[in-house]
Amino acid sequence: MNKQVLQLCFSGKRPLRILLFLFGILTISLTQPEGGNAQKRLDKSCENGVCYREEDQGPCIPNNDEPRLYRWEPIEKGHVRELELETGRTFKMITLASKPPLFELPDFLSESESNHIISLAEKVGLRGSDVHLDEELEKRKDFTRGKASGSAGHFYNWDKNEDGVITRDEIIDFAEGFKFLYLSPTEVDDMISKLNIEEFDDDQVTKKEFANLPTAAMDGYMNDIKERHPAHRERFSNQAWLLQGKRADHVLQILRKRLTKLLRLSDRTIRGGEPLQVVKYNKDGHYNAHYDSQYVANQSHVKCCHLELALLPNCRVCRYATILYYLNDVADGGETAFPVVDNATFDKQTYIQTMQGDKFNLVQYCHDGNMVVTPKRGKAVMWYNHFVDEQTGWLGEMDEYSLHGGCGLWSGVKWIANNWITSTDSPWAHFKSDHDTDS
Repeated sequence: MNKQVLQLCFSGKRPLRILLFLFGILTISLTQPEGGNAQKRLDKSCENGVCYREEDQGPCIPNNDEPRLYRWEPIEKGHVRELELETGRTFKMITLASKPPLFELPDFLSESESNHIISLAEKVGLRGSDVHLDEELEKRKDFTRGKASGSAGHFYNWDKNEDGVITRDEIIDFAEGFKFLYLSPTEVDDMISKLNIEEFDDDQVTKKEFANLPTAAMDGYMNDIKERHPAHRERFSNQAWLLQGKRADHVLQILRKRLTKLLRLSDRTIRGGEPLQVVKYNKDGHYNAHYDSQYVANQSHVKCCHLELALLPNCRVCRYATILYYLNDVADGGETAFPVVDNATFDKQTYIQTMQGDKFNLVQYCHDGNMVVTPKRGKAVMWYNHFVDEQTGWLGEMDEYSLHGGCGLWSGVKWIANNWITSTDSPWAHFKSDHDTDS
């Protein structure tokens, strides 16, 4: 008998199963189904406050007739689903991790689609994040040749091996230990030259010479390098934004429809997502470990940015899910790292306080984390940045396991694109996204 099963989630109650039969017979069953597999499905039906679905039935509708957020269950690492997201075309979705739910979709974009998106971004124009340092660094020459007031002002912080002299290698050690800055020997030589540090004429500085060492200028120079130099900044890339609404390019419209089927969210939620971000990384390009969204608990009174763009930056980033697409093959580097996925436990503050070195720096520590995804043209990876509130079905707290970033690119060029699916917590649920220009 042909039947369709719709499971509805009620907070604190058992799921109500509504069976719609072919002949129009409506049967409502308030009892639990028999059998171990059926019991498992029932138990999962409201896990994380989300409707559990085995068939593509569109967005989940709870008892208040408002769509709630759908969330794929990861099942287990390596679990493979085959999804028909377009008529006659199936896509594989492979579970990579459970915390957060992280999935790989090979060949989600065709080669022609990937190339087309790159062409659109180049046509629109990419905004660079390059910063020219020379002028700022030259200013350091004019600094008072005096002692720094912080950690750089004390000899013992530089003299790591306590032998009474400071070497070039110990400058590298100081930068790493106190600045989370990873200088090369060439960069140390450049600093000594640009700041005219005469004390290093014999390649070492004694404790007596340290009194004249321009540590204030050296300290400021290192801060400038960390904040401005492409290889050392938190992010080094170029980007463009592409609209995906009804008037958008046909390939971008197709991608949005494919995404809607994949995510099983309401049309309103998908329309309210941010424009497609296309990013180009050149050599040394990277994006250190970060979160795509922000915490809810201590900022629930702050409006989500996508609800009123004019509030930027005095608003809260509310990105429920991220879909990252690789648009080209990469020769060396450029992986996406997830440092803490599937950790048994994780607390960000404890992680920061106990880590050896700056584990957020994915130029230096790309492969030290729990998972690294290698770029391949057409591949997509998807994950959830938030839980779902079990009471409301709307945006829950941010998932700290979603920490991720882009590793250093050692050669060639890397192209990616990001779809950020926005949502909001319950108090703001009736507000329309400023990104939704089609409704």
